[in-house]
Amino acid sequence: MITQSVGLDQFRSSWPNDPGYEELLVIRAHHSGEMIELPVARIRGAKPGPCLTVMSGMHAGEYSGILAAQQLISAVDPMELSGTLVVIPVISTRAFMERNMQLSPVDQKEVHFIRPGNSDGTYSDLLVDTLFELVKHSDYLIDSHAGEMAQALMPWVPIPIQGSGDLSERSLSLARGFGVKYIEPRSDEASIPPFCLALLEAGIPNIWVECGKNGVPTKKDTATHFEGYIAAMQTLGMVDGDPARPHQQVLKGRRSQINATISGVWHPAVREGEIVQSGQYLGRMTDYFGNTLEEFHARHRSIVLYYWSSPAINACRRPHGYDWHSGLVSLLDLE
Repeated sequence: MITQSVGLDQFRSSWPNDPGYEELLVIRAHHSGEMIELPVARIRGAKPGPCLTVMSGMHAGEYSGILAAQQLISAVDPMELSGTLVVIPVISTRAFMERNMQLSPVDQKEVHFIRPGNSDGTYSDLLVDTLFELVKHSDYLIDSHAGEMAQALMPWVPIPIQGSGDLSERSLSLARGFGVKYIEPRSDEASIPPFCLALLEAGIPNIWVECGKNGVPTKKDTATHFEGYIAAMQTLGMVDGDPARPHQQVLKGRRSQINATISGVWHPAVREGEIVQSGQYLGRMTDYFGNTLEEFHARHRSIVLYYWSSPAINACRRPHGYDWHSGLVSLLDLE
């Protein structure tokens, strides 16, 4: 298979009519001279059906979804597929090749929290706009995430809920086949990333999957992503078989985050997935010599979605106001 480099207009106008598989590298130039590139596998099935997009690598160090997306590309036979499968295995290729965590190495923006539509903005604005142009004709979308090197994260599936009941139910249907303990419907607009909101506004049911931690793509975590993709495709009638329906608990609560107010060395005292009680000790910050600077306690009864496992905490680094480098514990309040 020879990978073709195409522009955005060529991608949009060249949808295949016959069953088959193609590898594309979609190229778009930013006004700074930097180049956007998005690898896209497009698989057209022999029978009619919906268009599902699976994408990963929005944050370049979240490897389990990237490997699962590659596995999906090789596993799907066009002759046994109903509909069209689009797979974008690595969204931020520049960040991926630079082994960069969370923020873009070009402009230090957090790609997940950029709304599409600003093609005249920074490099990341154009990247997100290009991504949306590639996926906006999808019928369904799954976005794979994980914990990067500095994050110990529990597996769960957030589900953005807005608009009609039918749209919400179709989003939920994508999540029900993932082998995770928790799913989390989110209707509070402030807790839904702008990219997900833009998808919902375009009528595209979508979820994002959080599975994997500390930048280590274990076979188990990669399989959770992959098997969830297959269950979603079975749910949509794209491939044969009965979809998995593992037992899942529904999380309901308000997101909160514990942040350091001073830079130093972080000593966490919790684990991902742990339920902590109001007032429970979460950990402490010290100086370089081990002297305690500040202790942290839970404000409410909460579940630990993830905590920053890296001892290095920089409270002063806030590119574009983003506080990721001062984060200590991400919680979902249960009361």
